Amino acid sequence: MTKHDKADQARKGLIDSIKGKAKEVAGAAFGNDSLTAEGQLEQTQAKERKEANAVEAVADAEAARAHADAAEATLEGAADRAAVSAETAAVENSVEAQQAAQKRAAEQAAQRDAIEEKARAELDAQREVERAKAQERVDVRGATGDVVDAVDDHQASVHDAENALTEADRMRQRADRLTDQADLP
Repeated sequence: MTKHDKADQARKGLIDSIKGKAKEVAGAAFGNDSLTAEGQLEQTQAKERKEANAVEAVADAEAARAHADAAEATLEGAADRAAVSAETAAVENSVEAQQAAQKRAAEQAAQRDAIEEKARAELDAQREVERAKAQERVDVRGATGDVVDAVDDHQASVHDAENALTEADRMRQRADRLTDQADLP
């Protein structure tokens, strides 16, 4: 409901309340019980409309808060994913740098040593490369787990925000029903 509609509802409620009070007073003054009852009914309807408008305002506020929470959860999820991606890239670069340094060292040792030492150095370098690759796989799996956790957290936040939106919609529908009931003669 727009601000204009809310203002119209508030004005209508005030006018109905005043008309109802006037009818009640006139009915009491002239001894017309029917007019008195009609005035009391109009006052009750105006009060119910006011309560329905208040419930709807709360529902609108909760919906706005749920939208803000959903946006914040989306931003947090994106930030978490970016952080995990950066961490994964840093780990991969570090492992690659370690592999390159180890390979250079192994090649230099192989050149200085005899053919037998050269064969042994190449074997050692190969083992180091395999260990570094194994460590890289472990590091990448760990980083992948962080990404999965961040995605799970994001999905849970989105689910919570959707639940809040659903609850806000339910409250808004209830407010609309109350408003409709208050408008019935």
